[in-house]
Amino acid sequence: MAGIIAVVAVVNAVLPSVDRTSGALTSTASVIDDRLGSQLEIVHATGEDGATVADVWAKNVGSTIIEPLDKIDVFFGPEGEFVRIPYGGASCTAPCWEYSVENDSEWKPTATLHIVIHLDDALATNTVYYAKIVAPNGSSDAKFFTV
Repeated sequence: MAGIIAVVAVVNAVLPSVDRTSGALTSTASVIDDRLGSQLEIVHATGEDGATVADVWAKNVGSTIIEPLDKIDVFFGPEGEFVRIPYGGASCTAPCWEYSVENDSEWKPTATLHIVIHLDDALATNTVYYAKIVAPNGSSDAKFFTV
């Protein structure tokens, strides 16, 4: 009888932790699947000397739609001095960024996102700039370019 009580006590103690571990593994697998499915790549970044805007084009090279686009993090600035630029929409006041999807209505796989970054300071010749975008799930890419 004591053996049966001991087995029941062990099962009651272990089973909840196995269930929690299973839930954590399922959640982790879902996050990994989401991150693998939403890959992005900056294909081009540019700006002109004296301009107060920079342009970044990023391609969705993953297998899922990346959204919400206004929750993307954009980092930009001279090499070693970049900052996070807040989203501002179509009528933003610098520093801010806006976007358009150029060949689709959503940022679906194979679609290109055009990000226009409005700056406080003008871009300068022979300066290396850094642009990085981070999707809401953490997928990211970065690019250096020279004006």
